[in-house]
Amino acid sequence: MRGKNSQLKTPKKIKKRGGRIEDFDKNRITEAVFKALEVCGKPEKKLAEEVTVSVLEKIFAKHKKNFSKAVPTIEEVQDMVEQSLVDKGFAKVAKTYILYRQKRSEIRKEKQEILNKKEIDDVDKAFDSNALKVLKSRYLNKNDEGKIEETPRELFLRVAIHTALPDILYDKRVSYKKVKKDTVPSEEKLTLSNKKAIVLEGKIKIGEYTLNRFHIKALHHTFKRLESNGKIKIKWDKLVSMLKKGKFDEHQKEIDNFYNLMVSRSFMPNTPTLANFGSYLGMGSACFALDIDDSMDSIMDTLRKAALIFKSGGGLGYNFSKLRPEGDFIKKTGGTSSGPLSFMKLFDTMTEVVKQGGIRRGANMGIMNSNHPDIEKFVVAKDGNKALKNFNISVLMMGDFWDYYKKGKPYPLKNPRDGKILGTISSKILFESIVYQAWESAEPGVLFHDRINEHNPLAKELGDIVTTNPCGELLLYPDESCNLGSINLWRFVKINNRKKKSIDWDKLEEAVRSAVRFLDNIIDINAFPMAEIEEMTLKTRKIGLGIMGLGDLLFELRIPYNSKKGRDLMEKIAEFINYYSKAESMNMAKSRGVFPLFKNSSYAEGKMPFAGFYNKSSWNLDWKKLAKDIKKNGIRNSYTTVIAPTGSISMIAGCSSGIEPVYSLVFQKNVAVGKFYYIDSVFERAMLAEELFDDSLVTDVLNHGGSSQIINYIPPALKKVFVVSHDIKPEDHVRSLASFQKWVDSSISKTINFPKDATIADMKKVYMLAYELGCKGTTVYRDGSIKDQVLSSTNKKREKKKKEEVDLESLKRIKDEKAEGLAVYRDPSAPYVNGEAGGEEEVKDFGKKVTHCPNCEVEVSFKEGCLSCPACGWGLCS
Repeated sequence: MRGKNSQLKTPKKIKKRGGRIEDFDKNRITEAVFKALEVCGKPEKKLAEEVTVSVLEKIFAKHKKNFSKAVPTIEEVQDMVEQSLVDKGFAKVAKTYILYRQKRSEIRKEKQEILNKKEIDDVDKAFDSNALKVLKSRYLNKNDEGKIEETPRELFLRVAIHTALPDILYDKRVSYKKVKKDTVPSEEKLTLSNKKAIVLEGKIKIGEYTLNRFHIKALHHTFKRLESNGKIKIKWDKLVSMLKKGKFDEHQKEIDNFYNLMVSRSFMPNTPTLANFGSYLGMGSACFALDIDDSMDSIMDTLRKAALIFKSGGGLGYNFSKLRPEGDFIKKTGGTSSGPLSFMKLFDTMTEVVKQGGIRRGANMGIMNSNHPDIEKFVVAKDGNKALKNFNISVLMMGDFWDYYKKGKPYPLKNPRDGKILGTISSKILFESIVYQAWESAEPGVLFHDRINEHNPLAKELGDIVTTNPCGELLLYPDESCNLGSINLWRFVKINNRKKKSIDWDKLEEAVRSAVRFLDNIIDINAFPMAEIEEMTLKTRKIGLGIMGLGDLLFELRIPYNSKKGRDLMEKIAEFINYYSKAESMNMAKSRGVFPLFKNSSYAEGKMPFAGFYNKSSWNLDWKKLAKDIKKNGIRNSYTTVIAPTGSISMIAGCSSGIEPVYSLVFQKNVAVGKFYYIDSVFERAMLAEELFDDSLVTDVLNHGGSSQIINYIPPALKKVFVVSHDIKPEDHVRSLASFQKWVDSSISKTINFPKDATIADMKKVYMLAYELGCKGTTVYRDGSIKDQVLSSTNKKREKKKKEEVDLESLKRIKDEKAEGLAVYRDPSAPYVNGEAGGEEEVKDFGKKVTHCPNCEVEVSFKEGCLSCPACGWGLCS
């Protein structure tokens, strides 16, 4: 039959469950066998490949009379895998594989019930059950009765098609390279009527993909805008004709690329893109900033704009420092000002009234400069998180503050109306008041004005940045927006022939470049909530490429998060992603043009917008050449990198969130019919290899707060690796934050965790360390500090549950081996509950203390700057 493995005869097709006929992929056999070997402590790829060869030989022997037409069934192949393992003397592995088959069967049934499908497809299989619940709850299109009417495959396809549409418009047969002007025409000129879009629906294709009415309307909008800028050289009707004739079918490759990026869980765009692209709203941006001038007209206009943005599903940041202080004289009326805090309450009430597009409630960031006369009132404005329920608040520490603080001098407070000094405050008392409030209730956050603007590429043209998005990581000018997306680092682990795991840097580079094109396309095809935002966003073209899955990656590579080796890898990853994001943005500038303000930016001077560029001794890549090339060729995006919260999208991707360490190795989920236990899958595999994994281990870890550190039977070397958030000193959290900040354009969403007994002095040291290490902002959380935290409770009344010991007797394991997410354990007496994740029910009671998720009863965690649920994605910020 064969001489070498490459000459093995392989069936062309295989019959799957339900009768589907698909292409035969021998690599799937190898992957399944390898997982069984790994669980048994024998992660040998070569052995898995030998078993695959044996299976192929058995298939050939059985079907050799008519092999060219043979279509073996999936059950037949799996039986042969078991027999091949037994033949080679691996009975234990064969048993594990049999259990794997049983678990896969249970998982298939669970997924069928979640999606209400008779058969699940390969996309459904690629995502774990929890991911499918999140997709069902928050992203899949629903009909008027609230029932889902699309599959995950259809969701990712509609998003991929929508995102790839600008490629058509930048095709040399359609557009000129040089832009004659940068304007946004009236909405009337941009809009294609629903009637006309429906007429074209189903008649326009790109390769094998058919455009729906929302794709067509978005394409028309962007076409007309580019046409008004003098960049389009054909008429709309001509473009439609060319599409109908298949003239742009080669662009299907980019649709496939974007689709595969998401389905492989290598990259996910932010929530608005997933929910809105290819559908009604069409808005893919998550974050916006608005200006507020010191006039009633400006305040009310901003309030109106904010309502429109919340309706479309975005989050907002504002700096209230232009508003005159409370009690200040108003010349026009002869009265006195009520101050910025009164208007923040107005914005808070409006946010409560407007529900965000059915996806999430409104989120705000309220910022005040440290030298505003009302700063003392602002610091305590949330009053233990009882007021301003829809706001995160942050103090923007102005650059001069630190001079006064270090010298112990009174700090001058300026009236924004006329710039005059109204008085002073003790710099020490102000800083300690900020720290105390953060110690007591996790707010306000702190932003460092000088660090934010030190390498700001547009400072000369647009002035300093003083505003961020709701989570504080995205640095924005007024009327700017940004679309975000994150690379899942965990997907880029590879194993060499010596069983050693490492990062596949080549594949990571490819994903980074694709993600940059993906995010830049969103800017062009996006449906912005208003023309001012569209115009400003197109001028700066900021994109926000970040990461997730860092905690899982470090576990996989056996590198402690809180070690120098870990931080060195963090720096290398951040530098790598920033470098290739800039390189790809430069390539796009060559063919599509630079961002309009490029000539007035520091890029044109050969500079870069991050601190690492100015520390040449730490370079691993040729930044000198890249900066020179960008100076010559330009760059498409003023910012390319940010590290944003990844709550929902990391749950979809089945990985740890952002750059946070893994929060807990085990956590418990209570439902009406029983208890579920989620176990970190990398930790589980490591314990299985050590033959330590059993019910007692799960109980011990859970009873020790999700940590393994004081469990004496776990080897010290593994405990050193499997550290969770609360095992890590606050100083090491800051050092990790600084390692990334060095190579990130914008800022970073990261929580500095403190134990419950941390002192105010401990917290103050961390603030100072963050500033000294170059961080642009800091969010802290002391365990248990959120008192009377606003609770968005569901309509269902929930009984108070008494604390009880964990009973794991006869727990049934239903781990989803296909998706490398969390392992799941379930009480065998409890049937599966088709619960909804995401928390989209209307909220009622406020003022209760949040300790557990209102949707699924999992103990909530504070990470990425927000209180959230690690199981279903519910969060106070989302």
